[in-house]
Amino acid sequence: MTSSPTTVNSYAYRVGVRLARAGTHRHRRARAVSRFPNRAAGERHEQTVFSLLITEQAVSITSTSEGFIRLSFPCDFRVFPGQAVTLLAYETRKGTIIKAFKTVDKQRAGRQTMTIAAQSEPTEAGLAGRKSGTFWAPLLALSLVPYLILSVFARPLADDYCSSALFHSLGFWHAQVNAFFGWTNRYATMLFIGIFDWFGLWGLRVLPVFLILGLTFSSYLLLTRFSRREKFAMPRFSLLAASLALTLLTLSALPNLYQSIYWRAGSIAYTLPVIALNCLLAGLLKTREGKSAGYLPVVFGLAAFVASGFATINAAAQFTALGIVFCVLARRGRLTSAERGLWIGALAGSLLGLVLLALQPGARLRLEQMPPMPGLGRLIYLTLRHSAALIYHSLRDYLPARIAALLLGMLIGLSGRALAFPSFKKLLTPLLLSALALFLLTAAFCAPSALAQSAYPEERAQTGAVFLFSAALLAAGFVVGGWLRARQPGFLSHPPLILLNIGALVCLFLAQSQLPAQFSAFRKHAAAWDKREAVILTQKDAGARSLLVPGVDSLAGLMELTPDPSNWVNECAASYYQLDSIRSTE
Repeated sequence: MTSSPTTVNSYAYRVGVRLARAGTHRHRRARAVSRFPNRAAGERHEQTVFSLLITEQAVSITSTSEGFIRLSFPCDFRVFPGQAVTLLAYETRKGTIIKAFKTVDKQRAGRQTMTIAAQSEPTEAGLAGRKSGTFWAPLLALSLVPYLILSVFARPLADDYCSSALFHSLGFWHAQVNAFFGWTNRYATMLFIGIFDWFGLWGLRVLPVFLILGLTFSSYLLLTRFSRREKFAMPRFSLLAASLALTLLTLSALPNLYQSIYWRAGSIAYTLPVIALNCLLAGLLKTREGKSAGYLPVVFGLAAFVASGFATINAAAQFTALGIVFCVLARRGRLTSAERGLWIGALAGSLLGLVLLALQPGARLRLEQMPPMPGLGRLIYLTLRHSAALIYHSLRDYLPARIAALLLGMLIGLSGRALAFPSFKKLLTPLLLSALALFLLTAAFCAPSALAQSAYPEERAQTGAVFLFSAALLAAGFVVGGWLRARQPGFLSHPPLILLNIGALVCLFLAQSQLPAQFSAFRKHAAAWDKREAVILTQKDAGARSLLVPGVDSLAGLMELTPDPSNWVNECAASYYQLDSIRSTE
């Protein structure tokens, strides 16, 4: 008959070892003198030794790679090769049950050693977490569908005319050179604009879909790599729900959705680099053992260089983000020599891209049209002031989306497997350092605008910062949820979870309340644009070279055609349609 395992404390594991041979069952009471690792099969673990006391005989358990643990005990314990062993480990407060089955491997040097494969079976709390992920992931994916549908209303506007005309007249590579030396320093932006320009209007409509899906899957990849590196297991549906929530809540909190997602010039310059940075970080966070290939630092350096070439704001934020994460990992001793080389390569590539953006000839031409640069003291003041204002307005102006991020993060934290959370006092220092890192990243987004224009970042330039705030709030909610799961297991009961889910649903609904108005405005503008283009093509086919066309109301603050044919938008549109001049009635 098997007796019940004993408990050391409310957060330790109860461990029972049952030995069976030829129909004989023997059970020894055990007490865990150290926390047993809660890991799923197939994950890597650090070499950690845990001791159990079984009838005053020491038994050690050492975790190994590939999800196995090794149990070692003396020979006089009377366990022989071929004897079945079952190891049960589970938390005292409805955590994850780990079952392991294996036979004794061999006998060596007076001790028998056996290797046990660990398999996790979720208990009531684990099943609740999985159900939470399976509920929220489809719901959040469905909530993204309206944003995907809005892509059919994307049309060329303002700078799109200029870049398309440049590619049509000079070709892909000559246009890159011309733009770099005479127009813009954003070498990566022009590269990808040229790629999407090959597909014409279809490229404009596919681009928003690519960006929305890219944000989701790059976030999922980054979260997966991060969770594996930090060695805490999360259900895949929870990670997918977090990625979908991050994308959806970023879209909901953008100050200018059209310019950030549906306008080609703005979305490639400010949204695509967010995806690039996610992928870059995911690649760097992949755990690597031993010596890596010699070309990998060059590959990561080149990738970072390309990712820096979209806009100065994103390049500064990328270099700051990589520097912060590198310093944290190095300080904690979590980087191997091979990984350190990859990080240094990525930092060097980011710095080189940032320097090139600053020294490129087109950048100097743009700076000549802007106010004089502020002094160092003024620059620091403007950067700090704009950073604080950006955080404040992003929280206040989009409060439902921000509360939804916190609540969804809490639900994901509550649904995950139990983690070891220290007391709040011990958590305080890491939380304060994280808040400082968040402010430094925000300052990196604001500093380029303060330096070049002494101005607050434009709405489309805030895309990366909005994504950062959404991620930070989801992470904060996850920490709160994980801490409550470990310290206050009463939150795993149904009433609190129901209230949290209802609150998240309400806030999510309020965050999407502007969608009907946006749908109406986008559709109205697309219809007017199509009607005007039909007039342009009809007059052009009739042989007209200087056209007068109906006026179209501007959308999302972007300039439209004006009655002045010498206006830069009119001139670019004339080149786009291969005309001598074009002007509107109003």
